[in-house]
Amino acid sequence: MNTKQPDVWHHGLVAREWAEFAIDGGEEALCFRKIIETSGQPALDLGCGSGRLLLLYLQAGLDVDGCDYSRDMLAQCQERAKREGLSPRLYAQAMHELDLPRRYRTIVACGVIGLGGERDLTRKGLRRCYEHLRPGGTFAFDFAPRWNDPPAWLSRLPENRHSLPEEWPSSAERQLLADGSELELVARTVAVDPLEETQTRQMRARLWRNGELIEEQIHTQRYEEYGKNELLLLLERAGFDDIQIRGGYNDEPATPDHTSLVFLARK
Repeated sequence: MNTKQPDVWHHGLVAREWAEFAIDGGEEALCFRKIIETSGQPALDLGCGSGRLLLLYLQAGLDVDGCDYSRDMLAQCQERAKREGLSPRLYAQAMHELDLPRRYRTIVACGVIGLGGERDLTRKGLRRCYEHLRPGGTFAFDFAPRWNDPPAWLSRLPENRHSLPEEWPSSAERQLLADGSELELVARTVAVDPLEETQTRQMRARLWRNGELIEEQIHTQRYEEYGKNELLLLLERAGFDDIQIRGGYNDEPATPDHTSLVFLARK
């Protein structure tokens, strides 16, 4: 019997888009770096993807490993690291199957919790994170609540979800890649299930060269929607204690107006 795996769209041309354009770690990188430096090393960047945060940490001399479910994203990370003279330890594993040789003082997960669309996998993944921490270690992650995202919130209404799936947008602006080809990405919502609190979306990636379409890929991703208190319960059930919630990435107290929350949980 096949084990259910996460549904994410970070493969193929989508992974290439991340590698070429998502290279600025932004305020997330600074936030999680401070957490790593405060909570201790070694650390794990869970869901490191193409290395948006991980490579910055390695350049700064931090002892951080990388892990991601998408082998395509890890291949892009490895290629970027090679160009920058870095040698990261990378692991291709899903969060719910995490089985690494080291134990960490800090695990950070940026943009990871809720991806994949299966609550059971998230529950298992949180437990795996707990098991991979040293005593007193910290697990930190961010989460974008849907209440300040009007399209996501309104999509739950019957008149909106019963009209799904959306039609594909006819076209989008193309991004120039390093090899001179052009990449076009568009997304659509396929299904919304407010009872299960999940949303399914698709990404269509088209590769163009000299005005000719040479490749098209469609990838599907499911999201789980959580409230603050459900995430607290999941962390407590996994064994975590001393849980803090911050609003945004600047150590602010969480408020309903924040579009991102940062959770810190201690083993």
